[in-house]
Amino acid sequence: MKRRLLLALALCLTPGSAHAQGFRVLGLNVLPGSLPPADLNVLDGLGTASCPPPAGRLDRLLSQELQGQGANLSCGNRFEALIEFPGPAAAHPWGSYAELARRIQEAKSSVLLANMVWDEGQGAPGQLIAAALADLRRNVLAHPEQYPQGMSVRVLLGNSVRPDRPADPRANLDYAVKDLLGAGLDLSGQAEGGWRLDVANFSYAAPHSHLKLLVLDGEEVVAGGYNISTLHLSPEAGGKGLRDLGLVVRGPIARNAVAAFYDTWQLSERLTCPAGTRPGTALSVRRACPLGGESAPFTLLWPPAAPAGTANVYSLYRRSGVTAADHALTALLGAAKTSIDLLQTQVSGDLSCDLTLGTPQGCDLATHGLPAWQAVADALRRGVHVRLVLDQAYPMKFEAAALVRSLQDALAGTGAADRLEVRWAGHPMHTKAIVVDGEMAVFGSTNLHFSSFGPAGLSEYTLATSDAGAIARMQDIFEGEWKMARPFTFPWWAR
Repeated sequence: MKRRLLLALALCLTPGSAHAQGFRVLGLNVLPGSLPPADLNVLDGLGTASCPPPAGRLDRLLSQELQGQGANLSCGNRFEALIEFPGPAAAHPWGSYAELARRIQEAKSSVLLANMVWDEGQGAPGQLIAAALADLRRNVLAHPEQYPQGMSVRVLLGNSVRPDRPADPRANLDYAVKDLLGAGLDLSGQAEGGWRLDVANFSYAAPHSHLKLLVLDGEEVVAGGYNISTLHLSPEAGGKGLRDLGLVVRGPIARNAVAAFYDTWQLSERLTCPAGTRPGTALSVRRACPLGGESAPFTLLWPPAAPAGTANVYSLYRRSGVTAADHALTALLGAAKTSIDLLQTQVSGDLSCDLTLGTPQGCDLATHGLPAWQAVADALRRGVHVRLVLDQAYPMKFEAAALVRSLQDALAGTGAADRLEVRWAGHPMHTKAIVVDGEMAVFGSTNLHFSSFGPAGLSEYTLATSDAGAIARMQDIFEGEWKMARPFTFPWWAR
């Protein structure tokens, strides 16, 4: 039988070599300019895959916009699932986090977990994630024959401040470390048989990492807007029922997700705890477990990519210094011919617009609007029907009202205003999802907000797909949200 020749490409780099110098403001590490560019060859799969020109109109657009940044990994993928948060508490107290934990426990060689928020406390989902990792470790050590490549686990926090710790971007990391130590996991960075666990924190608080990403075995991706937070639990489980989504896909695009994680890891500081460190309090964890330790090289060992299906999936990974996805998302919105449906938790014009939130005039879209919203306005003028569901929690409600006012002002006198329908979500919503023309669906962490765009924008991971099953599922979710949504009215201060 003819043997198949596998080409293995390895890239070994140590995190920290690409750091840009920041400065401290109130204890926060602030980046004064842009981060260095990413290695585009890595984001595009190190030459292990290529894709023919796609047939679909919107597929062709994204393929062209994202050349060199994952387009070669966009074909041959498979839509697996769309995880809805919070999920039914009747099935599991932790709702949809139980699905994430199950997938972690079933990993065969690697787990890459990046998130911005990690809540502490009894019953918080971080405890379930830590327990899943502990179960995985026990199985790796008990049955090494099932893990011939060993098991490499990396957990990456985003260095973001929290409402309860507004000047402390390390708090989420400390809470994660408490849960990991509490589950009996060693964070010294030393290998145990075939098992190794590394933990790191993104180096910058402004801009921080907003990634919400899980990559399993370099083959499966869960990308969405969910945090590891009690807010996403159902009220029955002590949460707020905050709605969100996680898109699960399998195939070559997972290599781009690995590369995005790798790129973010390089811009992070590794944490180490002395062997035997006990969970204690967040303060004791911080004292015992410093940042800045040397990390094991991040090795990418990729044979030629094998197709998992027929779906096209496009990566919209972006960060300071890597902004092609900003243009691609704007181009996608601008290419709409019939409809744009949006579920958005946080929207805005540019930063100057946020400084005028207390005035009823809004902000001029032509001069201070995000290009993405300018593209939506242009689509409306061309006859596209736009439905927009917005979260009405404060302070996002201020920004949402100003953005809607800007859109209405931009459409005044054009005959297009009636094609814009806006509603307030009928429940707490954290989703960032878009459907364009019923032909392309977008899921991820990117808000249509100034903080997610431009050279000073956050690190984000978002996926777009033309898979018919994913689009149908997303359209069903949107229609359900639309029916539950409430009529949009301006707050009293903006009337």
